[in-house]
Amino acid sequence: MIVYSLIFIILFLENAIIPAVFLPGDSLLIILGILIGKGCLNFFITLFILTIAASLGTWISYLQGKFLERNKTVRRWLSRFPNKFYQKIVFMLNKHGLYALFFGRFIAFARTVLPIIAGVYRLNSLRFQIFNWISSFLWVFILIVLGVLVERTKFLDILCYFNL
Repeated sequence: MIVYSLIFIILFLENAIIPAVFLPGDSLLIILGILIGKGCLNFFITLFILTIAASLGTWISYLQGKFLERNKTVRRWLSRFPNKFYQKIVFMLNKHGLYALFFGRFIAFARTVLPIIAGVYRLNSLRFQIFNWISSFLWVFILIVLGVLVERTKFLDILCYFNL
């Protein structure tokens, strides 16, 4: 139970707050998939818990943007992001709307910042939640399955054998 709580917290924080953007969400999911493949964790429990963690974290980010859009602190934080990342996210939202959120889930920095900017732009909350939950589920599912496949193909054993 401690392991599930810890990974819930890590994934929640990575998706919820900007200072936690450094947390290893993608690699953590792949490692968890390897542990599932070894029989250390349950696939369905892990998928369920981490989908909730990622979705709730993203929802918190959205609310930060939505309710604090006029806050000087939030504006200051947004101004500190590298300009090229901020411009790419704004462009993605303007051009692709909520599909940007869906695909941004698979990009580490965008995964944390995009929901805040979606909140600032006041994208429709219901549509945001639908895309949020679907993209969270698919992100967690795909990366966990990738980890399981890595473990089942013994890819890591092959790398160790050849000293790669």
